Amino acid sequence: MGVAKAAEIASAASAASSVAAEPEPEASKPAFIALLLPLNSKAFKPAVAQLKSGVQLAEKVYGDGKQPPVHAYDSGEKDEDVLAQYTKAIQDGAAAVIGPLTRTALNYLADNGKFPVPVIALNNFDEQTLRRPNLYSFNLSVEEEAAALARQLAQDGVRQPVILEGTGALNRRTAQGFSAAWQTATGTEAAHVQIGDSVKEYGALKTHLADLGIDAVFLATTTKQTRKLRPYLGSELPLYASSQLNPGSLPSTTLIDLGGIRYLDIPWLVNPNEPTYAVFPRERTKSSDLERVFALGVDAWRLAIALLKAPDDGVKIDDGLTGKLSISPAGVVRREMPMQTLAWPKANGAAPDSPATDLE
Repeated sequence: MGVAKAAEIASAASAASSVAAEPEPEASKPAFIALLLPLNSKAFKPAVAQLKSGVQLAEKVYGDGKQPPVHAYDSGEKDEDVLAQYTKAIQDGAAAVIGPLTRTALNYLADNGKFPVPVIALNNFDEQTLRRPNLYSFNLSVEEEAAALARQLAQDGVRQPVILEGTGALNRRTAQGFSAAWQTATGTEAAHVQIGDSVKEYGALKTHLADLGIDAVFLATTTKQTRKLRPYLGSELPLYASSQLNPGSLPSTTLIDLGGIRYLDIPWLVNPNEPTYAVFPRERTKSSDLERVFALGVDAWRLAIALLKAPDDGVKIDDGLTGKLSISPAGVVRREMPMQTLAWPKANGAAPDSPATDLE
């Protein structure tokens, strides 16, 4: 980073700190829940619309009029604007905040904001995130999903999994999420094998895995990579993946190659005909990705209300649309999700509707 750029960033951070110096709520104003999203962003428009709809419908479905109402704030897309709107929401009397949406905005807010009320950020913490009391991470990231799968496999008695990591940044993040959670859960390291895109190197893979003595395979790979890789893995070992395996309705030819691979998915999609879901007066979209984001909005509102009633270590939501929810000591909302198996094609060629979503 150049000196001029560093000075520019330092100046912006200093200015933001002064803006956020005293964001104490005004006691005379009625409390509310602030929804902090880039409401007018073209890039985030579909996701923001579903998040907002989820929060607002949760308020109508689960609320009884005694909870603080939801007020939306347009955060814009610049990190300093997010901080300014957050500070305004606190000063206006927000009792809790849902947002911001992006990881960079989350980190900027963590560095420069004050946190007198619960703040449910809709992205994941990373190495640069300053952990703050009252700041929570609730998201659909591949890291958290892979971590949830690692914890589930440890509970199910898997002893020595191997991570097969394909090329690309998303696969790397998926592998890291699984690896870190497995080590925390078991005190041991998962075996780790990096693979390329060429099938020429796959021939000896099955023998190599046998030599490692592993009892499960976690595929940190894209759908395309997994489809090429699967024939070389055989059927002796259980195969697991993130929901990135199935980005939506897959053609029958792809399902033939991928059928039988297991992954975690959100209840809202695993059990779409659950009778209790009929309380939501809406038609489901054709995009499973957007359905995931809608479910995130619903559960974010429920978490905000729960945090207003109880300390974070006592917050548990057993029937969340995105999973069974609890909060870790690090402020991360954990989601326990049902295991799903990617089905082989049905006689009519219909493919399962099981999506994946990763907000950045």
